[in-house]
Amino acid sequence: MKWPKWSIRSQTSNDFLPIVIGTIILTMSLPGFLGVLISPDQNSGALAVALLVLLGAGVLLGAGFLFFGIRICSFPGSLAYRITHGRIFFR
Repeated sequence: MKWPKWSIRSQTSNDFLPIVIGTIILTMSLPGFLGVLISPDQNSGALAVALLVLLGAGVLLGAGFLFFGIRICSFPGSLAYRITHGRIFFR
């Protein structure tokens, strides 16, 4: 039995679904992460640390999806393409 391949993107270069997913995840987790990081409650204790870890994972996941989406949607030769493919200083 052949298993179907699961992919978050299609084969076209104009698929912006990873950008949408990354933006939604970052919008949900970044404000809470910054709020807990900047001004945690005095009696939160270990709950603040667990919340920081959970929200930090959400921020990293959202940033990863956003990076992956920009990598898919950028055109060869553009600045976004060179940055996401690690070719910043090459022509």
